[in-house]
Formats: sequence, structure tokens, C-alpha cells
Amino acid sequence: MTRTPRIAIVGGGVGGLAAALALERHRAEIVICEQSPALNEIGAGLNLSPNAVMALRVLGVEDAVIARGSESDFMVIRNWKSGRIISRMRRGAFRQQFGAPNLTVHRADLLDVLRRALKTVDLRLGARCIAVEAYDRGAVARLADGGEIEADIIVGADGIHSVVRESVFGPDAPRFTGCICWRGMATASAVPRDIAIAEGAMWMGPHGHVVHYPVRRGELINIVAHFDSDSWTEESWTRECDVSELMTSYAGWHPDLLSLYP
Repeated sequence: MTRTPRIAIVGGGVGGLAAALALERHRAEIVICEQSPALNEIGAGLNLSPNAVMALRVLGVEDAVIARGSESDFMVIRNWKSGRIISRMRRGAFRQQFGAPNLTVHRADLLDVLRRALKTVDLRLGARCIAVEAYDRGAVARLADGGEIEADIIVGADGIHSVVRESVFGPDAPRFTGCICWRGMATASAVPRDIAIAEGAMWMGPHGHVVHYPVRRGELINIVAHFDSDSWTEESWTRECDVSELMTSYAGWHPDLLSLYP
């Protein structure tokens, strides 16, 4: 009789949950260890291109994600100073061209859809993996609380500071790309009417660009601002900053864009 394989997935983000959903179809015994105590909203908005939506289709969750996401008819590119529309991309044509839509979705909503689709997976929150060791018959994930998870296969989905990757390739460190990023969310009701919030927009300028698009069926607007920089003081997805820091970097940009920032 064939033994049921045991698979441990380190990381309960989008990659970890999607991997678990795919592997669950093969009748494997699956354990996910996620260091966060809850599947939270870090990451805010995500843009899902048609190939990503088609992957969700294969996993059986496309309709559920569409129901939670937003599908903009157009994506516009604007000049940073004048606000002039440089280009308008018709996203509605993606369904016909690629067989799937382009969606924008709140990361927490995508995580919730993936988690709800899991049936037999053992999801352990607050379980931080600190080391992975391989041996002849499998591997073991060692946890910060002293526990361990033995498995035939360990899947690394634990992000930029991956313990699993380090166990395979050795220590490494992030390399600064010369770009820093601010991100935030605004309620749609707070966004100036001069900006078509039903559309996604990218403002292109010298040394930076800003992207904003609706999530949660248009209730919220996700804003991501990229700017070239020679200095890198901290690597973090969650550090709060003073809005004045952002406004200084984007001084002279179009007032409609700057009005997005509270």
C-alpha cells in the first residue's frame, strides 16, 4: 500500500496557500507553518494579470476571487506634472485576448479565499520556522517554540528572509535596487472626483512613478509610489513614515495626485 506523502510548507502567504491548495488535490498530508499569528492585511493591494487569474482558475477559486476583486475597464498613464493622459489601455479586452480578466484585489481578500478553499490542510499560525535540515528519508522544520515538523518534502514559501532558501543555498542578503516605495490605502469616498477612481492609473515622472487602482469592489484605493534613491536606511514592508517625507519627494507633481495622500 502506497504511503501518503507528508509535505510541510513554510510560509502561509499567497504562495504557500496556493501550493497547499494544489498539493491537496494529490491526497498529500499537508502542514503549513506561518509565523504571523493571523493572516493579516500586510501588502494591501495586488494586481493579478490574466495568467495569474488563469492559475487561480486551475485551483478552483477564480470565481471567488473575482467576486472579491475589482476589474477596471481601463488603465491610464498620466504625465506627472500636467496630468495629461499619455495612454489609455483597455483592460476589458483582456478577457477576449487572453481568456481571463485583469483583476485588482486586496491581499487579505485573496488570502481569505485561498484559506477557505483548503479542506484538509493543517494551518498552524504563530509557528516560526528557524531552521530546516534534510536527511536520507526526508527533512525536518524546526520551530522557534522548540517544536519540529517532520516531512517527506519541505516547500519554502517564506519570502525574502527565507529560512528554507538559506538551508539550500546558504546565507544571502537583499541587494538594494536604488528604488524605495511608499504604499497606502484610501477610501474611495475620500478620493477627489477629478480622479477617475474606477480606472487604474500610473503617473510617470522623473525619478519615479505612482500607481493607484481600486480594490474591494471599488471601496478602497490602493496607492503605491516608487522613487529612485541613493540611500537605503531600512528594509521593511510595514514601517510607517511621515507623509511629509513622501510629499517632499513628489514636490511639483500634479495636485490631483498629491491630494490622494491624507
